[in-house]
Amino acid sequence: MKRLAAMVTSLLVVIALLLSACSGAVEQSGTDKPGGEEKAVTLKYWYPASDELVIAEVKSIIAKFEAANPKIKIELTTIPFKDYFQKLSVAYSGGIAPDVHGLGFGQLISTVEQDKYMDLNKFIKAEQWAGSEDMFPSILKAGEWKGGQYGILMPEIRPLVWRKDFFTESGLDPNKPPATIDEIFEFAEKAKVMKDGKTTRAGIDLQTSNGEQSYLSLMLLLGQDIYDDKNNPTFDSPESIALVEKMVALYKSGAIIPANQQALGGTPFQNSQAALAFASSPSLSTLQKAVGADKIGWALPPKGPTGKQTALMLGTFLTMSKSSKHPEESWKFIKFWFDKKNIYDFTLKTGFVPPLKSLKDEYVKVSPENEIIFKVMNDTKGYAPSADWAIHTKYLRIALEESFNGIRPVAEALKDNAKKARDEIKNK
Repeated sequence: MKRLAAMVTSLLVVIALLLSACSGAVEQSGTDKPGGEEKAVTLKYWYPASDELVIAEVKSIIAKFEAANPKIKIELTTIPFKDYFQKLSVAYSGGIAPDVHGLGFGQLISTVEQDKYMDLNKFIKAEQWAGSEDMFPSILKAGEWKGGQYGILMPEIRPLVWRKDFFTESGLDPNKPPATIDEIFEFAEKAKVMKDGKTTRAGIDLQTSNGEQSYLSLMLLLGQDIYDDKNNPTFDSPESIALVEKMVALYKSGAIIPANQQALGGTPFQNSQAALAFASSPSLSTLQKAVGADKIGWALPPKGPTGKQTALMLGTFLTMSKSSKHPEESWKFIKFWFDKKNIYDFTLKTGFVPPLKSLKDEYVKVSPENEIIFKVMNDTKGYAPSADWAIHTKYLRIALEESFNGIRPVAEALKDNAKKARDEIKNK
Protein backbone atom coordinates (compact mmCIF):
# COMPACT_ATOMS: atom_id res chain seq x y z
CA MET A 1 0.00 0.00 0.00
CA LYS A 2 2.85 2.38 0.83
CA ARG A 3 4.37 1.66 -2.59
CA LEU A 4 1.02 2.35 -4.30
CA ALA A 5 0.59 5.58 -2.35
CA ALA A 6 4.08 6.70 -3.34
CA MET A 7 3.35 5.96 -7.01
CA VAL A 8 0.11 7.94 -6.83
CA THR A 9 1.91 10.85 -5.15
CA SER A 10 4.63 10.84 -7.83
CA LEU A 11 2.03 10.76 -10.58
CA LEU A 12 0.20 13.74 -9.06
CA VAL A 13 3.48 15.70 -8.85
CA VAL A 14 4.22 15.00 -12.54
CA ILE A 15 0.72 16.05 -13.56
CA ALA A 16 1.05 19.23 -11.50
CA LEU A 17 4.38 20.05 -13.13
CA LEU A 18 2.96 19.44 -16.58
CA LEU A 19 -0.02 21.65 -15.87
CA SER A 20 2.27 24.36 -14.51
CA ALA A 21 4.51 24.20 -17.57
CA CYS A 22 1.55 24.37 -19.93
CA SER A 23 0.14 27.29 -18.00
CA GLY A 24 3.46 29.20 -18.22
CA ALA A 25 3.78 28.59 -21.95
CA VAL A 26 0.31 29.90 -22.59
CA GLU A 27 0.95 33.02 -20.49
CA GLN A 28 3.92 33.91 -22.67
CA SER A 29 2.22 33.27 -25.99
CA GLY A 30 -0.09 36.25 -25.97
CA THR A 31 -3.05 34.14 -27.15
CA ASP A 32 -6.39 34.15 -25.42
CA LYS A 33 -7.11 31.90 -22.49
CA PRO A 34 -9.99 29.40 -22.76
CA GLY A 35 -13.19 31.32 -22.35
CA GLY A 36 -11.86 34.40 -24.12
CA GLU A 37 -9.91 35.94 -21.21
CA GLU A 38 -7.09 38.10 -22.56
CA LYS A 39 -3.58 37.17 -21.45
CA ALA A 40 -0.96 39.60 -20.23
CA VAL A 41 1.76 40.40 -22.78
CA THR A 42 4.76 42.70 -22.80
CA LEU A 43 5.55 44.75 -25.89
CA LYS A 44 9.06 46.03 -26.42
CA TYR A 45 8.98 49.61 -27.66
CA TRP A 46 12.06 51.52 -28.85
CA TYR A 47 11.98 55.25 -29.49
CA PRO A 48 14.78 57.52 -30.78
CA ALA A 49 15.06 60.48 -28.40
CA SER A 50 17.36 62.21 -25.95
CA ASP A 51 15.21 65.29 -25.25
CA GLU A 52 13.67 64.89 -21.80
CA LEU A 53 10.52 66.74 -22.84
CA VAL A 54 9.87 64.25 -25.67
CA ILE A 55 10.72 61.25 -23.49
CA ALA A 56 8.31 62.47 -20.81
CA GLU A 57 5.49 62.68 -23.35
CA VAL A 58 6.30 59.21 -24.72
CA LYS A 59 6.02 57.86 -21.17
CA SER A 60 2.75 59.72 -20.71
CA ILE A 61 1.14 58.00 -23.72
CA ILE A 62 2.45 54.63 -22.50
CA ALA A 63 0.96 55.20 -19.05
CA LYS A 64 -2.43 56.06 -20.56
CA PHE A 65 -2.29 53.02 -22.84
CA GLU A 66 -1.44 50.65 -19.99
CA ALA A 67 -4.25 52.11 -17.89
CA ALA A 68 -6.70 51.48 -20.74
CA ASN A 69 -5.20 48.05 -21.52
CA PRO A 70 -4.14 46.49 -18.20
CA LYS A 71 -3.19 43.19 -19.87
CA ILE A 72 -0.58 44.86 -22.10
CA LYS A 73 2.66 46.20 -20.64
CA ILE A 74 4.97 48.45 -22.67
CA GLU A 75 8.70 48.05 -22.04
CA LEU A 76 10.22 51.34 -23.23
CA THR A 77 13.79 51.87 -24.44
CA THR A 78 14.87 55.35 -25.55
CA ILE A 79 18.14 55.80 -27.44
CA PRO A 80 19.75 59.02 -28.74
CA PHE A 81 19.22 59.40 -32.48
CA LYS A 82 22.93 59.28 -33.31
CA ASP A 83 23.20 55.73 -31.86
CA TYR A 84 19.67 54.56 -32.55
CA PHE A 85 19.74 52.98 -35.98
CA GLN A 86 22.95 51.04 -35.38
CA LYS A 87 21.53 49.50 -32.21
CA LEU A 88 18.22 48.78 -33.92
CA SER A 89 20.02 47.07 -36.81
CA VAL A 90 21.94 44.89 -34.34
CA ALA A 91 18.68 43.95 -32.62
CA TYR A 92 17.14 42.91 -35.94
CA SER A 93 20.23 40.92 -36.89
CA GLY A 94 20.15 39.13 -33.55
CA GLY A 95 16.48 38.26 -33.78
CA ILE A 96 15.54 40.46 -30.82
CA ALA A 97 13.90 43.39 -32.60
CA PRO A 98 11.35 45.37 -30.57
CA ASP A 99 7.69 44.82 -31.35
CA VAL A 100 7.07 48.49 -32.10
CA HIS A 101 9.69 51.13 -32.73
CA GLY A 102 10.35 54.56 -34.11
CA LEU A 103 12.32 55.15 -37.30
CA GLY A 104 13.75 58.29 -38.80
CA PHE A 105 12.54 59.32 -42.25
CA GLY A 106 15.65 58.19 -44.11
CA GLN A 107 15.95 55.04 -42.04
CA LEU A 108 12.55 53.74 -43.08
CA ILE A 109 12.71 54.60 -46.76
CA SER A 110 16.19 53.05 -47.08
CA THR A 111 15.42 49.73 -45.34
CA VAL A 112 11.74 49.06 -46.08
CA GLU A 113 12.58 46.68 -48.93
CA GLN A 114 14.51 44.44 -46.52
CA ASP A 115 11.20 42.89 -45.44
CA LYS A 116 11.73 43.65 -41.74
CA TYR A 117 8.60 45.67 -41.08
CA MET A 118 4.94 44.71 -40.89
CA ASP A 119 2.59 45.95 -43.59
CA LEU A 120 0.09 47.85 -41.44
CA ASN A 121 -2.54 47.70 -44.18
CA LYS A 122 -3.27 44.24 -42.79
CA PHE A 123 -4.89 45.99 -39.81
CA ILE A 124 -5.91 49.32 -41.36
CA LYS A 125 -8.03 47.72 -44.07
CA ALA A 126 -9.36 44.84 -41.96
CA GLU A 127 -11.01 47.19 -39.48
CA GLN A 128 -11.40 50.16 -41.86
CA TRP A 129 -9.45 52.33 -39.44
CA ALA A 130 -10.95 55.82 -39.48
CA GLY A 131 -7.57 57.36 -38.60
CA SER A 132 -6.22 56.65 -42.07
CA GLU A 133 -9.03 58.69 -43.66
CA ASP A 134 -8.28 61.59 -41.33
CA MET A 135 -4.58 61.78 -42.16
CA PHE A 136 -3.01 64.19 -44.60
CA PRO A 137 -2.27 62.21 -47.79
CA SER A 138 1.42 63.16 -47.64
CA ILE A 139 1.70 61.55 -44.20
CA LEU A 140 0.51 58.13 -45.32
CA LYS A 141 2.39 58.37 -48.61
CA ALA A 142 5.65 58.93 -46.75
CA GLY A 143 5.39 55.44 -45.21
CA GLU A 144 4.22 53.60 -48.33
CA TRP A 145 6.23 51.10 -50.34
CA LYS A 146 4.89 49.09 -53.28
CA GLY A 147 1.31 49.28 -52.04
CA GLY A 148 2.12 48.52 -48.41
CA GLN A 149 1.97 50.84 -45.39
CA TYR A 150 5.12 50.23 -43.39
CA GLY A 151 5.12 53.22 -41.09
CA ILE A 152 2.89 56.05 -39.89
CA LEU A 153 4.63 59.39 -39.67
CA MET A 154 4.70 61.98 -36.93
CA PRO A 155 5.92 64.80 -39.16
CA GLU A 156 8.22 67.64 -38.33
CA ILE A 157 8.75 70.35 -40.91
CA ARG A 158 11.42 72.99 -41.45
CA PRO A 159 9.88 76.45 -41.84
CA LEU A 160 12.10 79.51 -42.05
CA VAL A 161 12.59 80.78 -38.50
CA TRP A 162 14.46 83.70 -37.01
CA ARG A 163 15.15 85.46 -33.75
CA LYS A 164 13.30 88.75 -33.76
CA ASP A 165 15.46 90.15 -30.98
CA PHE A 166 18.65 89.30 -32.87
CA PHE A 167 17.25 90.90 -36.03
CA THR A 168 16.52 94.09 -34.10
CA GLU A 169 20.04 94.14 -32.66
CA SER A 170 21.45 93.79 -36.19
CA GLY A 171 19.37 96.61 -37.65
CA LEU A 172 17.02 94.24 -39.51
CA ASP A 173 13.25 94.50 -39.39
CA PRO A 174 12.19 91.88 -36.79
CA ASN A 175 8.93 91.25 -38.64
CA LYS A 176 10.40 90.91 -42.13
CA PRO A 177 12.12 87.60 -42.97
CA PRO A 178 14.21 87.04 -46.12
CA ALA A 179 11.98 87.08 -49.20
CA THR A 180 14.46 85.43 -51.61
CA ILE A 181 17.25 82.89 -51.44
CA ASP A 182 19.80 85.65 -52.02
CA GLU A 183 18.33 87.58 -49.09
CA ILE A 184 18.88 84.57 -46.84
CA PHE A 185 22.62 84.95 -47.41
CA GLU A 186 22.47 88.76 -47.14
CA PHE A 187 20.56 88.62 -43.85
CA ALA A 188 22.98 86.00 -42.49
CA GLU A 189 25.91 88.39 -43.08
CA LYS A 190 24.11 91.30 -41.44
CA ALA A 191 22.96 89.29 -38.42
CA LYS A 192 26.32 87.73 -37.50
CA VAL A 193 28.09 89.07 -34.40
CA MET A 194 31.88 89.03 -34.18
CA LYS A 195 34.33 90.06 -31.47
CA ASP A 196 38.10 90.21 -31.87
CA GLY A 197 37.79 88.45 -35.22
CA LYS A 198 35.77 85.54 -33.83
CA THR A 199 32.08 84.78 -34.27
CA THR A 200 30.08 85.01 -31.08
CA ARG A 201 26.74 84.51 -32.85
CA ALA A 202 26.15 83.07 -36.31
CA GLY A 203 23.97 84.79 -38.86
CA ILE A 204 22.46 81.47 -39.98
CA ASP A 205 22.46 77.92 -38.68
CA LEU A 206 23.79 75.68 -41.47
CA GLN A 207 25.41 72.59 -40.03
CA THR A 208 28.96 71.87 -41.17
CA SER A 209 28.97 68.23 -40.03
CA ASN A 210 26.19 65.76 -40.84
CA GLY A 211 24.74 68.82 -42.50
CA GLU A 212 22.68 67.38 -45.32
CA GLN A 213 19.36 68.53 -43.83
CA SER A 214 20.04 72.27 -43.80
CA TYR A 215 21.71 71.92 -47.22
CA LEU A 216 18.63 70.11 -48.58
CA SER A 217 16.32 72.82 -47.22
CA LEU A 218 18.08 75.26 -49.53
CA MET A 219 18.30 72.83 -52.45
CA LEU A 220 14.54 72.23 -52.41
CA LEU A 221 13.99 75.94 -52.93
CA LEU A 222 16.08 75.65 -56.08
CA GLY A 223 13.93 72.77 -57.28
CA GLN A 224 16.85 70.39 -56.69
CA ASP A 225 17.41 67.21 -54.69
CA ILE A 226 20.34 65.01 -53.67
CA TYR A 227 19.33 62.11 -55.96
CA ASP A 228 16.80 61.73 -58.76
CA ASP A 229 13.98 59.26 -59.39
CA LYS A 230 16.48 56.92 -61.07
CA ASN A 231 18.58 56.79 -57.90
CA ASN A 232 21.39 58.83 -59.45
CA PRO A 233 23.25 61.25 -57.12
CA THR A 234 22.59 64.85 -58.18
CA PHE A 235 24.43 66.81 -55.50
CA ASP A 236 27.20 67.51 -58.03
CA SER A 237 24.85 69.58 -60.23
CA PRO A 238 25.88 73.14 -61.21
CA GLU A 239 23.13 74.48 -58.93
CA SER A 240 24.45 72.49 -56.00
CA ILE A 241 28.04 73.56 -56.59
CA ALA A 242 27.01 77.23 -56.72
CA LEU A 243 24.94 76.85 -53.55
CA VAL A 244 27.70 75.16 -51.54
CA GLU A 245 30.20 77.80 -52.68
CA LYS A 246 27.89 80.44 -51.17
CA MET A 247 27.58 78.39 -47.97
CA VAL A 248 31.36 78.06 -47.69
CA ALA A 249 31.76 81.81 -48.26
CA LEU A 250 29.43 82.41 -45.29
CA TYR A 251 31.50 80.01 -43.20
CA LYS A 252 34.73 81.78 -44.07
CA SER A 253 33.22 85.16 -43.24
CA GLY A 254 32.08 83.97 -39.82
CA ALA A 255 28.35 83.96 -40.56
CA ILE A 256 28.27 80.19 -39.97
CA ILE A 257 29.87 78.46 -37.00
CA PRO A 258 30.97 74.79 -36.84
CA ALA A 259 28.03 72.58 -35.86
CA ASN A 260 26.89 68.98 -36.02
CA GLN A 261 23.27 68.23 -36.96
CA GLN A 262 23.24 65.27 -34.55
CA ALA A 263 24.86 67.01 -31.56
CA LEU A 264 23.11 66.01 -28.35
CA GLY A 265 23.25 69.59 -27.13
CA GLY A 266 21.32 70.86 -30.13
CA THR A 267 22.18 73.07 -33.09
CA PRO A 268 23.30 76.73 -32.90
CA PHE A 269 19.78 78.14 -33.42
CA GLN A 270 18.41 75.92 -30.66
CA ASN A 271 21.11 77.26 -28.36
CA SER A 272 20.55 80.94 -29.21
CA GLN A 273 23.80 81.04 -31.18
CA ALA A 274 22.29 81.87 -34.59
CA ALA A 275 19.80 84.42 -35.88
CA LEU A 276 18.25 82.46 -38.74
CA ALA A 277 17.58 78.80 -39.54
CA PHE A 278 15.48 76.12 -41.15
CA ALA A 279 14.75 74.64 -37.73
CA SER A 280 12.70 71.57 -36.96
CA SER A 281 9.32 72.19 -35.38
CA PRO A 282 10.10 70.04 -32.27
CA SER A 283 13.27 72.02 -31.53
CA LEU A 284 11.28 75.27 -31.74
CA SER A 285 8.86 74.08 -29.09
CA THR A 286 11.73 73.73 -26.63
CA LEU A 287 13.31 77.04 -27.66
CA GLN A 288 10.05 78.95 -27.25
CA LYS A 289 9.84 77.77 -23.67
CA ALA A 290 13.42 78.92 -23.06
CA VAL A 291 13.42 82.41 -24.63
CA GLY A 292 9.74 83.26 -25.11
CA ALA A 293 7.49 82.71 -28.10
CA ASP A 294 7.42 86.44 -28.86
CA LYS A 295 11.11 86.33 -29.83
CA ILE A 296 10.67 83.66 -32.53
CA GLY A 297 9.50 84.50 -36.05
CA TRP A 298 8.05 81.85 -38.38
CA ALA A 299 7.48 82.06 -42.13
CA LEU A 300 7.16 80.00 -45.27
CA PRO A 301 10.52 79.50 -46.99
CA PRO A 302 11.21 82.17 -49.61
CA LYS A 303 10.24 81.47 -53.19
CA GLY A 304 12.80 79.77 -55.38
CA PRO A 305 13.29 80.22 -59.15
CA THR A 306 10.21 78.10 -59.89
CA GLY A 307 8.02 80.15 -57.54
CA LYS A 308 7.56 77.23 -55.13
CA GLN A 309 8.25 77.43 -51.41
CA THR A 310 9.01 73.77 -50.80
CA ALA A 311 10.04 72.94 -47.24
CA LEU A 312 11.82 69.87 -45.94
CA MET A 313 9.56 67.41 -44.10
CA LEU A 314 11.08 64.70 -41.96
CA GLY A 315 9.82 63.14 -38.74
CA THR A 316 9.56 59.88 -36.86
CA PHE A 317 7.64 56.86 -38.10
CA LEU A 318 5.99 54.31 -35.84
CA THR A 319 6.66 50.88 -37.28
CA MET A 320 5.97 47.29 -36.26
CA SER A 321 8.49 44.50 -36.57
CA LYS A 322 7.33 41.76 -38.91
CA SER A 323 8.72 39.25 -36.40
CA SER A 324 6.59 40.52 -33.50
CA LYS A 325 4.90 37.70 -31.59
CA HIS A 326 2.15 40.11 -30.59
CA PRO A 327 1.03 41.85 -33.78
CA GLU A 328 -2.55 42.48 -32.65
CA GLU A 329 -1.43 44.10 -29.40
CA SER A 330 1.28 46.05 -31.25
CA TRP A 331 -1.30 47.46 -33.65
CA LYS A 332 -3.55 48.33 -30.74
CA PHE A 333 -0.68 50.39 -29.30
CA ILE A 334 0.09 52.15 -32.61
CA LYS A 335 -3.59 52.91 -33.10
CA PHE A 336 -3.80 54.28 -29.56
CA TRP A 337 -0.78 56.48 -30.20
CA PHE A 338 -2.50 58.11 -33.19
CA ASP A 339 -5.82 58.46 -31.40
CA LYS A 340 -7.02 62.03 -31.91
CA LYS A 341 -6.60 63.19 -28.32
CA ASN A 342 -3.34 61.35 -27.70
CA ILE A 343 -1.55 62.58 -30.82
CA TYR A 344 -2.86 66.11 -30.23
CA ASP A 345 -1.42 66.20 -26.71
CA PHE A 346 1.88 64.70 -27.88
CA THR A 347 2.37 67.06 -30.81
CA LEU A 348 1.27 70.13 -28.88
CA LYS A 349 3.89 69.52 -26.20
CA THR A 350 6.75 68.27 -28.38
CA GLY A 351 6.46 70.40 -31.52
CA PHE A 352 5.69 67.60 -33.96
CA VAL A 353 2.89 68.41 -36.40
CA PRO A 354 -0.52 66.75 -35.93
CA PRO A 355 -0.94 64.36 -38.86
CA LEU A 356 -4.73 64.43 -38.61
CA LYS A 357 -6.70 66.93 -40.68
CA SER A 358 -9.40 67.16 -38.02
CA LEU A 359 -6.90 68.65 -35.55
CA LYS A 360 -5.81 71.56 -37.71
CA ASP A 361 -8.27 74.19 -36.44
CA GLU A 362 -7.77 73.22 -32.81
CA TYR A 363 -3.99 73.29 -33.21
CA VAL A 364 -3.98 76.71 -34.88
CA LYS A 365 -6.11 78.21 -32.09
CA VAL A 366 -3.39 77.44 -29.58
CA SER A 367 -0.77 79.62 -31.26
CA PRO A 368 -0.83 81.75 -34.43
CA GLU A 369 2.50 80.40 -35.72
CA ASN A 370 0.87 77.01 -36.08
CA GLU A 371 -1.00 78.47 -39.05
CA ILE A 372 2.39 78.78 -40.77
CA ILE A 373 3.14 75.13 -40.02
CA PHE A 374 -0.01 73.98 -41.81
CA LYS A 375 0.65 76.31 -44.73
CA VAL A 376 4.11 74.80 -45.02
CA MET A 377 2.49 71.35 -45.06
CA ASN A 378 0.90 72.24 -48.41
CA ASP A 379 4.31 72.08 -50.11
CA THR A 380 6.72 69.74 -48.38
CA LYS A 381 9.13 67.08 -49.51
CA GLY A 382 11.08 64.42 -47.68
CA TYR A 383 13.62 61.92 -48.91
CA ALA A 384 12.42 59.83 -51.84
CA PRO A 385 12.36 56.05 -51.18
CA SER A 386 15.77 54.58 -51.97
CA ALA A 387 17.57 51.50 -50.70
CA ASP A 388 20.75 53.53 -51.23
CA TRP A 389 19.75 56.54 -49.15
CA ALA A 390 22.58 55.84 -46.70
CA ILE A 391 25.12 55.80 -49.55
CA HIS A 392 23.86 59.09 -50.96
CA THR A 393 23.91 60.84 -47.60
CA LYS A 394 27.29 59.36 -46.61
CA TYR A 395 29.09 60.84 -49.58
CA LEU A 396 27.13 64.09 -49.45
CA ARG A 397 28.20 64.57 -45.85
CA ILE A 398 31.82 63.93 -46.76
CA ALA A 399 31.61 66.39 -49.66
CA LEU A 400 30.12 69.11 -47.45
CA GLU A 401 32.68 68.60 -44.69
CA GLU A 402 35.55 68.65 -47.18
CA SER A 403 34.15 71.86 -48.65
CA PHE A 404 33.61 73.66 -45.34
CA ASN A 405 37.00 72.65 -43.98
CA GLY A 406 38.88 73.63 -47.14
CA ILE A 407 40.19 70.14 -47.74
CA ARG A 408 39.23 70.36 -51.41
CA PRO A 409 37.60 72.96 -53.66
CA VAL A 410 33.80 72.76 -53.58
CA ALA A 411 33.33 71.51 -57.15
CA GLU A 412 36.00 68.84 -56.75
CA ALA A 413 34.59 67.63 -53.43
CA LEU A 414 31.03 67.37 -54.73
CA LYS A 415 31.89 65.79 -58.07
CA ASP A 416 34.34 63.24 -56.66
CA ASN A 417 32.02 62.12 -53.87
CA ALA A 418 29.02 61.89 -56.22
CA LYS A 419 31.15 59.61 -58.42
CA LYS A 420 32.05 57.47 -55.40
CA ALA A 421 28.37 57.17 -54.56
CA ARG A 422 27.53 56.08 -58.10
CA ASP A 423 30.36 53.54 -58.09
CA GLU A 424 29.34 52.08 -54.73
CA ILE A 425 25.70 51.77 -55.81
CA LYS A 426 26.72 50.16 -59.11
CA ASN A 427 29.05 47.63 -57.45
CA LYS A 428 26.77 46.58 -54.61
